[in-house]
Amino acid sequence: MDLLLEKPQYLVIVAGCIALLFLRQFSSYNRAIAKIPASGYPPVPLLSSWIAAVRFMRDPVGILMDGIDKFGNKPFRIATLQGEYVIISSREQVAEYIRANDDVLHMLEAADDQQQIQWTMGYGVTFRPYHSSVVRTKVTKCLETKVPVMAAEMQSSFTRHIGSPGDFTPCTLYEIIALTIAATSNRVFVGEPLCSNPDYLRNAVDYATGVVLSAEILRPFPDWSKRYLVKWTPIAHYRKKAIGFLGHIIESRLQKLARDGKTDNADLIDWLIEAAPPVERNVDMLGERVMALNVASIHTTTMNFTYAFYRLAQEPEKYMPELRAEAAELFSSVPPNREAISKMVKTDSFLREGSRLGNDGLMATQRNAKKQFVFADGTVIPAGGKIGVPLLTAHQDSAVYKNPEVFDGFRFCRGDGAGANTQPTLVTTDVSFQSFGHGRHACPGRFFAATEMKLMLAILVSRYDVMLAPGTGPKAMRIGTMSLPDTALQVHFRERVG
Repeated sequence: MDLLLEKPQYLVIVAGCIALLFLRQFSSYNRAIAKIPASGYPPVPLLSSWIAAVRFMRDPVGILMDGIDKFGNKPFRIATLQGEYVIISSREQVAEYIRANDDVLHMLEAADDQQQIQWTMGYGVTFRPYHSSVVRTKVTKCLETKVPVMAAEMQSSFTRHIGSPGDFTPCTLYEIIALTIAATSNRVFVGEPLCSNPDYLRNAVDYATGVVLSAEILRPFPDWSKRYLVKWTPIAHYRKKAIGFLGHIIESRLQKLARDGKTDNADLIDWLIEAAPPVERNVDMLGERVMALNVASIHTTTMNFTYAFYRLAQEPEKYMPELRAEAAELFSSVPPNREAISKMVKTDSFLREGSRLGNDGLMATQRNAKKQFVFADGTVIPAGGKIGVPLLTAHQDSAVYKNPEVFDGFRFCRGDGAGANTQPTLVTTDVSFQSFGHGRHACPGRFFAATEMKLMLAILVSRYDVMLAPGTGPKAMRIGTMSLPDTALQVHFRERVG
């Protein structure tokens, strides 16, 4: 404040930025407004969308549920500080818009909107997504041979971060899981020695957090300014460090390709080099791509696993015996393998149920309208509109799930899930379970993530007794439309005897 008073030109700059943001937001609310009902909007000319956005920031769940109560399964609008969204809660309409072609409802632009990907992770990650086919083929197929080394990496990580406590000892679960997933994923992605380098792993975890924070900082600003502003966000620091770790490795692999005309096909770096278009075959862009896949792996998998493990720590006596029985069966195979993991139906169900109730965000499977889209009932989404589904209601739909608000860890191995006589797995997506998205754009890495989570849970229940301290439990955390697990809650671990 003193600086503003001493140098009035700074006050002018700040005032100009505020005015610019106001004009941008005002224009965005009025450019592509949908002619459908709204929740949280007061009858105030010109300022109603701004007031609605502030109301949503203060009580996002209340505004959403008020819209559900008023309009049922009909589409309605909400306003946020980032713009206006149309909420789609009808299962039929969700399925309808997910089927739409990308030239009408665009997924990648919507993802870019949410995470500001072209600035936080790299332009090519959004607009040249060749990595998706690499994940779908090379990364998924490598699980046939990589499970033993993944298990070894997890064992080492838990020994480092939890140890072998003789009495119940509190540990911050989220941090431990994030670092363990970083080590395990990078055992496959980049191999030794980086997957064992604590500084690299720390940066990989921070990189994922940096993307989320930087996206929140950048989102309100006009696109033309973001290429300059991103240099002052957390992700710029983490990207520079990542290139420092990866640069010489990528450079040597590129030199080998130039010399021999092929790579060793050894890990993610080689697979990306082989698949990359010529414009992407350089150290900076390949480094960005490796770290983008780290973000996807660490962020999503850590959250989903944490949701489920908190449930186990709340009711260990109810679920531990059967989970341990499956773990024992898995480790009777020496070494553990993907086929044995696929038979862990109760472990799979437990993780899916944790994800179902934990993932209760208010705006998932987002699409941005490139052209006007008309639902079968006549509802019009104009070009420029943004739509999505609230997992808070989709994952707790009483027409799909019996007692949907109750955690039932073995719900999905009894056929009590999304449809009669079915046994959906952790990787099965549908309109009522979208932790990994749904449709042709469902997360291609979900098979890798599911294998990691099941293997990790099997190791933990085999090695430790767990509990929460009396009177403690996970607290709900929200940032705008996002739902996050409690990152500070401590789980008490004790080495298992016998």
